[in-house]
Order: sequence, then structure tokens, then C-alpha cells
Amino acid sequence: MQFAIKSLVAAAAFVAAGAASAALVTINANDPSSGYIMEGSGALTFSENLRNALNVGSVTADAFGAATSAITGAPGAYTNIEIGAPVTSLVYDDATNEVVKVFTSGGARQVASNVPGVSGGGWVEVGNLEVDLVTKEIFGTIVGQSTAGAAVNYSGKIFSIGAVTGDTAFQVGTANTALTTLALDGVAFTQIQTALALQFLGTVSLQAASADFGNIASTITVTAVPEPSTYALVGAGLLAVAVARRRAAK
Repeated sequence: MQFAIKSLVAAAAFVAAGAASAALVTINANDPSSGYIMEGSGALTFSENLRNALNVGSVTADAFGAATSAITGAPGAYTNIEIGAPVTSLVYDDATNEVVKVFTSGGARQVASNVPGVSGGGWVEVGNLEVDLVTKEIFGTIVGQSTAGAAVNYSGKIFSIGAVTGDTAFQVGTANTALTTLALDGVAFTQIQTALALQFLGTVSLQAASADFGNIASTITVTAVPEPSTYALVGAGLLAVAVARRRAAK
């Protein structure tokens, strides 16, 4: 019995030591202090239902902040809307080597005119996303204001992710990941509805898009930064080559 108790204590200590050694590591974009250089972007492609919702009220779509847009068609006749935002940082678990969170900057902006039955007019910006790959949720900000003056300044959950496919492990090289069937959260829906002053037809159109707002495709490239000792070895090698050439010249 005494041996069994000692074994259990030893096992518990081993598990505790393993848990203590595990940590979440943050890698910031283009910051070599972590030992890696990371850069990348995530592109949100609007679903057909979301494009239709915008087209109903001839809502203008564009990007804001650090994001960029690739749009086909004019307001009221969009056939493709893609908003790309740069990845600012990622967090991975050094015990499992799995990426758990990704952060982006900027996002999508919509401006609605006063269209009777659709919208009373206003603007809204949705972005600055925090993607949680563990819980399959996306958090971010929603900021905007209706023409009548109803202001929105929200920070919280925006989407639930239907599925995550592709590369999710932290690795040197290029990782491609897809987040599909983004479902708009109920509170986020209300924020957008308020900022754009959506009326009956506008609200119904947004509801039709809520179950599938679109998909996000991300590409992240990670490069290892050489250790100082590596630079020292390279320097020593170059010095040796230079000395050898000088001796040969004599």
C-alpha cells in the first residue's frame, strides 16, 4: 500500500510538471524576437446569401483599416466580395504544437443608403478578428452608426465556425487553413441591424444570410530565425576562407 501511494504521488508530480512546462506562445507578425518571423493574411469571401442581402438595398461594400478588398460588380449587382486582413499575431500551444488563436487587423465596411422598406441608412465596420480554433468561435469589433444617430460600439463574439480544415499545427513553412460556414451570432446581428437601421426587407435579407455569412481562407508563413551561434559559425567560416585565399595568393 505504501508503495502504491508513493507511485501515485510520483505520477501526480510528473503530470503536474508536464502541465507546468506546457505554455501558450505568442508569435507577432514580422517580430523576430520569438525566434520566428511570421506573416500572413485571412480573406473573408461573402456568401451568396450575404451578397444578395447587400444587393437588395444597394449597400456599398469595402474594406477598412489594414484590410484590402477584391470586389466584382457594383452596389446592387455584386457577384463576388472578398475582404483580406493581415494576420497580426498567432498563439500556439507548445505542448500540442497546435495553433489555438489567430488575430487579424481591419475588416469589412458596409454603407447603406436610405431605401424605404430596406434601410434607413447608416454604416458599419466588422473586423479586428480573434479566431479561436479550439472553441470554433470568432470574436471582434462592430462599430457603426445609423443616419438617425444610433451608434454601435461592440466587442465580443461575432461568428461560430462550422468547420476548420487544413493546417492547424504551428510549423515552419506555409500553412493554409479554411474556416467554413460562418454563422452570425445573435448579438452581432442586432449590432449590424442597428447600425444600418435595417427595416423589414433588410432584416429578412440579413437573417437569410446569418446561417452562412461566408468562408475565411488563411495563409500563414513562418520562417525560423537563425541562432546567434549560427551567424558566428558562418562568420568564422567566411574568415577561414578569406585567410586561406590570402595564403594561397602569397
